[in-house]
Amino acid sequence: MQSRLVRYLVLPRRAVVVTLALVLLAWGIHSFRQLPIEPYPNISPMNVQIITQWPGRSALEVERLLTIPIETAVAGVPNLKALRSISLFGLSVVTLQFHDFVDSFHARQDTSLFLTNGVSLPPGVTPVLGPDSDAVGEVMRYAVIGDGVDLMTLKTWQDWDI
Repeated sequence: MQSRLVRYLVLPRRAVVVTLALVLLAWGIHSFRQLPIEPYPNISPMNVQIITQWPGRSALEVERLLTIPIETAVAGVPNLKALRSISLFGLSVVTLQFHDFVDSFHARQDTSLFLTNGVSLPPGVTPVLGPDSDAVGEVMRYAVIGDGVDLMTLKTWQDWDI
């Protein structure tokens, strides 16, 4: 079967086959040159976090009065792939995962627009977008601890010394 295919279709049309092979080779070289070269390529999906603090409130209140309204407000963001959230004591974190082709600027801009236009939160509560970083961007987390040292001193050390 293969020998008949080669004998009747490929050999009589050598020029066409060679031309197609050269076109395919040129296309491959062009595509290879267009690839972005990065030392640490970002293979994680684009994520935007909405962090909202409401100190002194239970996880149930945070879920009901912060997390659910924020999820509802941002559910229509364009190119949204998945929406995840967690509600803790005094803290709500909503994570939006976007499709692969969405860049950071547009994802954050769309999220901010939907967040400011469509959410009603309790007075004094303001949601903030998490830092613009990917999975590779977070290198280290640490805690500043001092036995018997007040929090203002620890904060000053964090801001000016560390």
